Amino acid sequence: MKKKVILFLLVFILSASGYSQISTIDSLQSVLDVRKENRLELLMEIADQYVDSIRFNDLVVACLQEAHDEAVSQKNDSIQVAVCNYLGLAYFTVGNYEQATNYFYQGLNLLDNAPNSGQQAKLYNNLGMIFDELEDYDRSLEFYLESFRLDSLLHNEKGLLSSYINLGISYQTLKEFDLSRLNYEKAYQLAQKQQDSLLLVHVLNNRGTLEYDLKNYSESLIYYQQALDLYSVANDREGVAFAKNNMGLVHLDLKHYTKARDCFQEALKIANDLDLYSFSKDVFGNLSIYYEQTGNYKKAFEYYHKYNLVYDSLLGDTQNKMIRKLETQYQFERKQREILELKELTTQQQELLSDTRNIQGYLYVIIILVVIFLAILFFLLRKEKSLARELQEKTKELKTLNVSKDRFFSVIAHDLKNPFNALVSYTNLLRFDFDSFSKEELSQIITDMNDASEQGFALLENLLYWTRSQTNRIKVYKTFFKLNRIVDDVISLANPNLTTKSQTVKVDIEDDLQVFADKDMIATVIRNLVFNSIKFSYANAEIRVEGKKAGNSILVSVIDQGVGIAADKLQRFFNCEENTTTAGTAGETGSGLGLIICREFIEKNDGLIWVESEVGKGATFRFSVPYVAPKK
Repeated sequence: MKKKVILFLLVFILSASGYSQISTIDSLQSVLDVRKENRLELLMEIADQYVDSIRFNDLVVACLQEAHDEAVSQKNDSIQVAVCNYLGLAYFTVGNYEQATNYFYQGLNLLDNAPNSGQQAKLYNNLGMIFDELEDYDRSLEFYLESFRLDSLLHNEKGLLSSYINLGISYQTLKEFDLSRLNYEKAYQLAQKQQDSLLLVHVLNNRGTLEYDLKNYSESLIYYQQALDLYSVANDREGVAFAKNNMGLVHLDLKHYTKARDCFQEALKIANDLDLYSFSKDVFGNLSIYYEQTGNYKKAFEYYHKYNLVYDSLLGDTQNKMIRKLETQYQFERKQREILELKELTTQQQELLSDTRNIQGYLYVIIILVVIFLAILFFLLRKEKSLARELQEKTKELKTLNVSKDRFFSVIAHDLKNPFNALVSYTNLLRFDFDSFSKEELSQIITDMNDASEQGFALLENLLYWTRSQTNRIKVYKTFFKLNRIVDDVISLANPNLTTKSQTVKVDIEDDLQVFADKDMIATVIRNLVFNSIKFSYANAEIRVEGKKAGNSILVSVIDQGVGIAADKLQRFFNCEENTTTAGTAGETGSGLGLIICREFIEKNDGLIWVESEVGKGATFRFSVPYVAPKK
């Protein structure tokens, strides 16, 4: 048996009508018999009056069921949602959480067609209330947070006040005390703003329980005393009893035994006066703990016995409620069966009196065949429409691709023409004026022709790779290889270009770092990235090539100290829709095809490639491929 403190949890109730109240349950049936007009409004009036009390009975639930059927027939989604919420609260009151949950979710499903954030907030809050009763506090907190989000968007202060209180309780139960205190503080400020004395005292009581859980007993007593004062001013004796019980627990933990006993006894006296039967059980349990701690075991046993008597009787009440629920369900199902039997009897009589029974059977068969035919026709039309839409999308996509490739090939043609123009010009000069050139001029011409030839060859080689990739003629052959060896080969190939611009390459790769990928493709990617870095770096610059294992990937970076890339060009670097190439620091030219090949080769190896850069601060090209542990 554990100590019991009182927490106040607030629920949302949908208010549906503003009609005059019906004084007693007994008068409901007579009113229902007399009033035939505005039937739905009358049923909602009854629900609005009795939904927030424990005075649910079979007649009230029957009114709610009738209101639900009437709202469905009128296709009034808003009323259906309200009734589903009422029915959920009705079943929650008698402990049928499964049925209550079913109705709350029915309301949410209706709101999918006609969203209403205010109604959604209430339904989410009530679902949180159910999971709180089931002690699934994490799920309860999710619903309370969603209710709070919706009320925040609506600036619904009344809903927010209840949400703050419920969130405070949830966080306190989950032992997230800082969040609990924050929500209680917001609830307190909002209750003061709204001048809602009832909710204000509830917040004070809950803040007291929070400090009690944190063993801040002096602060807890202050809050309980404030709550007690407000309960006394409002002449709320039930609230006074709750506050006294909570204060008794604080004094008991502080070993202020006389004060604890006095508080418990005052709470018990009020519980007896007001017939607070369930609450008296909690006080009996706390008094039993008090007498046990003070060594009066006879008294402790006496109050423990009283605690068990109340507990057992309450358990019996719970069983009676379950029986009553089952009986109500049985009566409902029996009435449903009677209605079905009456319908079957009526049908049989009509069949006996009708001479057209066979004709009706034929008509039914024809109708079914027509329905099947229409269903097939509808399916075929829908499929045809879907195929037409898909064809239209593919046509549009193909047009876009053709435009992009036409633009790209025009760039390739232009860049391919440049080196050959240079070759043609120089060969014409040498053919007709060879003797007029000095040795130094001939050497320069030969050097330029060699550069043009290398440029054209590199472009043709990249174009060949790209064409084979586009036609899926390149197959991926993955093997294990050491990354630093590939990088060393690329640097050896680039040495003439590095020497021309007085540049250096620094390699930072572990000697035993192995990659599982297509060796030739990775070599092509690194070669393109390194030659790009040489092209766009200034003279005397240092280029860094880094490789390392990063999580489940191998990360390779090529870092230059060049001109950098503008932000608006970064997203277009690896596609063929636009020409993003620019001249190098020494006037070198290119087509941009190399980076497109890099992207496709890396994607074929299940990797990613990207660039990071700012204008004037160089560029860092990175790519990653999945890491596979080398086989021993």
